[in-house]
Amino acid sequence: MPVTEDPRRSRRRIYRISDNFLAFWLGVVDRYRAEIERGLGKTVLNAMLTELDDHMGEAWEEAFRHHLRRLAAGGALGEDVVAIGRWWREAGEEEIDAVVLAGRSREAALVGEAKWNKSVDAGPLLRILERKAEKLPRIRDPLRFAVCARERVRNAPARSLTVTSADIF
Repeated sequence: MPVTEDPRRSRRRIYRISDNFLAFWLGVVDRYRAEIERGLGKTVLNAMLTELDDHMGEAWEEAFRHHLRRLAAGGALGEDVVAIGRWWREAGEEEIDAVVLAGRSREAALVGEAKWNKSVDAGPLLRILERKAEKLPRIRDPLRFAVCARERVRNAPARSLTVTSADIF
């Protein structure tokens, strides 16, 4: 559910399989299982590899949120972090990969975007993230931003947090 929602009242939920191996098996491999069993494993592999990036996107976003939770537990994101999670308005519309809520009023203190790319340019991502963040119910001033990529985040302003797989793992 969106991190800004009250879990006792909200019905806005998206369910996903939390075990990454099982999610990969059911979401990618199982679709081609019959053909693999019939001996077309080598030819099916190319089709499966094209789906791998789509599958890894959600797992990477969750790894990013988990990393932010570790930072928060160590005090690196402030002393009053109360929740970290995804946020969206409507399914399929605007989404923020990670929102860090702080304080009793649960203000957004940090928003972040994770991309399953080896390298990303932070400039355009931050502009999009700023526009999305305007729709959050409560925002702390100043709002911090985070960008996550597998190997490198380019052109990130000094005030933003950059995260790579080296940080996560």
